[in-house]
Amino acid sequence: MIYKVFRKIIQSIEAINSEIRIVVLRMKYPGIEITGDSHISKGCKIICVDGGKLILNNVFINYGAFIFCSQNAVLKIEKSYIGMNSVIASYKKISIKENCEIAEMVVIRDQDHTHDLSNNPIKNQGLKSSSITLNENVWVGAKATILRGVSVGKNSVIGANALVNNSFLESSIIVGVPARKIN
Repeated sequence: MIYKVFRKIIQSIEAINSEIRIVVLRMKYPGIEITGDSHISKGCKIICVDGGKLILNNVFINYGAFIFCSQNAVLKIEKSYIGMNSVIASYKKISIKENCEIAEMVVIRDQDHTHDLSNNPIKNQGLKSSSITLNENVWVGAKATILRGVSVGKNSVIGANALVNNSFLESSIIVGVPARKIN
């Protein structure tokens, strides 16, 4: 019985701390909108560069996640779960629609470096960026990576450790490196 009471107290403290984190983020970044019953766990790093638009609506972001929205980029997550230590970085546009479940250590990036095989340092060669969309009710397994230009249809499952570099239609089961549809 005492454990249930103690657990309830800890949950209440964590909810208050999440609200404080949300208030701080709203004050720190003018381009951030956090609405609804959103929760941000401790240890998360959320950055919205000036000119970026980061929208979190009824989102649960678990411990250690890194969310980044670059200048002039859009990152919108609605009614979804982001797992522990996941990375979501938008340089153009990422849209994660309702009821998506993103497991731990997932990486979603809408950009990658260009490289011309010259002696010019890679960091000076620029980036390529293309939008990413995860439609409604997509489940992304642990340690999966979703790369630029990908759209995943609703009601799909991405298996653990998959490397998704192509788009898939709705109701797909997607696995492998590179990812392929198996159903």
